[in-house]
Amino acid sequence: MPAGRADRRAAGARTAPPAPAAVRGRVPAPVRGDGEAGFTLMEVLVSMAVIGTVMASLTVFFTNSLAFTSQQRSQQVAVQLAGDGIERARALKGSALLAGRGQDRVMAWWNKATNRDTTDPVAQEVQRHLGSAKAGWDPALPTGFGDGASAPLPTEPERVSVNGVEYTRTWYVGRCRQQASPLAGSATERACTDPDPRVPDPDPASADVPFFRVVVAVEWRHKGCAAEKCVYVTSTLMSPTSEPIFNVKRPPPSVTDPGAQYGYRGTDASLQLVATGGRLPLTWSATGLPAGLSMSTGGLVTGRPTAPGTSPVTSTVTVTVTDRQQDTDNVQFTWTVFDLPALTDPGDQATRAGTAVSLAMPATGGRPALTWSATGLPAGLSIDASTGRVSGTPTAHGTTPVTVKVADKGGKTDAVTFTWKVLTLELAEANARANYIRDKVDGVRIRATGGDGPYTWRAENLPEGLRIDPATGEISGTAWQGTRYLTTVYVRDSAGDEVSTTFPWRVRPRQPNDLSVTLPDPAAPDRTGTAGVQVTLAAEAEGGSNSGYNTWSAEGLPPGVVLTPVGYQDARITGRPTTRGTYTVTLRVEDSTNKVATLMFTWVVR
Repeated sequence: MPAGRADRRAAGARTAPPAPAAVRGRVPAPVRGDGEAGFTLMEVLVSMAVIGTVMASLTVFFTNSLAFTSQQRSQQVAVQLAGDGIERARALKGSALLAGRGQDRVMAWWNKATNRDTTDPVAQEVQRHLGSAKAGWDPALPTGFGDGASAPLPTEPERVSVNGVEYTRTWYVGRCRQQASPLAGSATERACTDPDPRVPDPDPASADVPFFRVVVAVEWRHKGCAAEKCVYVTSTLMSPTSEPIFNVKRPPPSVTDPGAQYGYRGTDASLQLVATGGRLPLTWSATGLPAGLSMSTGGLVTGRPTAPGTSPVTSTVTVTVTDRQQDTDNVQFTWTVFDLPALTDPGDQATRAGTAVSLAMPATGGRPALTWSATGLPAGLSIDASTGRVSGTPTAHGTTPVTVKVADKGGKTDAVTFTWKVLTLELAEANARANYIRDKVDGVRIRATGGDGPYTWRAENLPEGLRIDPATGEISGTAWQGTRYLTTVYVRDSAGDEVSTTFPWRVRPRQPNDLSVTLPDPAAPDRTGTAGVQVTLAAEAEGGSNSGYNTWSAEGLPPGVVLTPVGYQDARITGRPTTRGTYTVTLRVEDSTNKVATLMFTWVVR
């Protein structure tokens, strides 16, 4: 048996049982092997688990691949920046490497980098390259001179932004000696190219050759590095003699395209152009830069854009690099200048609970697309992130501070803060439901809540002789006529919202001869009827002049119903209501001595 087949069988491969022998006169039933029996539930579950595991692994693989690609791209830029830093040193005479580098600033950075107890990955990597070198500074500068930022090899870190990533480039320059013929195995065996910190520095014997060690460290942040802190360090040895001569055959310079650039009016901008190849030194120039920006001969664009006109303004920039051999290369890219995003303050807001609102929050400037957000909005309201419109129906009374923020694609933001008051103007129950005798009335007040004061009051159908104070809402005066009124009180707040309440006001007679309406019954005068059905309603009065006559009138009767006098004292309301609705009827009677009584009630026709 072949080994592969034996292994598969040993691993659990199943085989179909042998078919039974045929019986004479009978055809044996076919026996289905495992290959024909389909999959068991366990096999299906195992297959699904395997597929899920493979897909999960692929997800992690693709995610890691993207992160690794981003890390490699940023590392390539760091390598170019470090190489450019070395080339800048090589372009100098050996005697000029320390020019302008003050002792104080040199030692500050040197001690930080050579601290053996440091946990900083940048310092740890720099230590490996500094080796036995001793810090070097410009001896021509006075003691205590702490500057050096403008030196050919600056003492201060240089920040360079490439493709949205910020890099920090630092130069270290030290002195060391190369032994001409060290003794093998001796305790003083030492070389500039063998920076072992465990071996003591060599004695400066006459045969030792002095060198400068130049170290360039480039630091940037990326999630793919430990603690998101990445570093690339390179170094070179340079002779302190007058003019180094390098016989290097280099290709013409080639500018790295920085891609489309974006900036904001009045905001600092910085872009370092990078090139490969060419005979140093390289000289840079640019045309078409937005107003307010300029380029140094080292390829660094800085300044604050001041491009006039309507935002945005797009310029086409041409950058040219020229090497010592006058070989050139150029690249073109666009540079768009935007205004910073600015929100329009809508001012303090006052809206009604239960009333739909829509408030636009316009913004100007910014790099599209803009995104809005808000905090502190009253319950029931929300903001559209893509348009900035606040909409909804507030549900609760109260005043809250609201902050609306807009952010553009470049991360620039603006915000405004204002108050939003949600009003729920309401009138409390009237305390005028009690019966009043025809006399002086005061202290009757209906209270308003939830509005935006001050309030303005008015009333309709007050009993004769009473009035309402428009500033306080207090009803006062002397009621000199009865019998029943349907009084409506209105209140309006300073925001323009107005609500009302209607309540019955019963005024009883004070003297026996005061005229009053007795039918319909003032305690329950309201009527309900049906359209087209005959109605008859008596109207009677008592008091007043018994020797004279009464004059009746009615307003607001349902169509089809009329008032008819009956004798000298009474009246009758009859007819067939023709139109459905709710009617407020005012029944009025006046006797021969000009005494008056009024009865108001509601008549519903279905």
